Amino acid sequence: MDLDNKHVLITGGSGGLGLALTKQLIAKNCQVHICGRSQEQLQKVKQTIKSKQLAIWRCDVSDYQQVKAMVKKIDQVDILINNAGVWLEGDLEKNDPLVIGQVIDVNLKGTVLVTRAVLPVMKRLGEGFIINVISTSGLVSRPDSMIYAASKWGVAGFTESLKENLKNTKIKVCSFYPGGMNTNLFKKAGFDKKVNQWMNPDKVAEIIVFILERDENMTIDSLVVKRREQ
Repeated sequence: MDLDNKHVLITGGSGGLGLALTKQLIAKNCQVHICGRSQEQLQKVKQTIKSKQLAIWRCDVSDYQQVKAMVKKIDQVDILINNAGVWLEGDLEKNDPLVIGQVIDVNLKGTVLVTRAVLPVMKRLGEGFIINVISTSGLVSRPDSMIYAASKWGVAGFTESLKENLKNTKIKVCSFYPGGMNTNLFKKAGFDKKVNQWMNPDKVAEIIVFILERDENMTIDSLVVKRREQ
């Protein structure tokens, strides 16, 4: 896909992998729209990047009315990158039921709802590209993170079904499974992890850009990227 002047919507675009993608896609001359729940954080990104090619949207991806209103205002979405995600770990019986709901709402429901809102736009345009940033937790079971895993396994199943539904269209769908990255995912959820030696989100973003730039007659259906174990 030629990325020049393509309109990209990135959920969870104000930090981590989403922010790295934002910078790289703006450098490719894309019109980038990012959404997040913190207006303050979004404004910081806007002030840092200072580009007319960047638009920010305060939006809770688990609220369909907010999602629908945002997509209507954007109007054109050539590329959707469902990247928003939150973390939860610990013994299930000690997990707060409200937090459990929030994790499912953002990670799984949010991906479904944003895709639901964007699909009619892509069908009207006649083509598009959807990349769902899942996690290796959507492939491999790990102890003490069953709620996060459940949400990511749900996204994996949703994505595979979406591919089947769209296989006779010009809308491409990719399942992207990254391992641990050096981001604030855990810190924002109140968990202290040593992530300094984990994958650089800038390098992971380069892989997603590579996927997007493949020829029209090619598709990278699914990709797993994980850090090398020392």
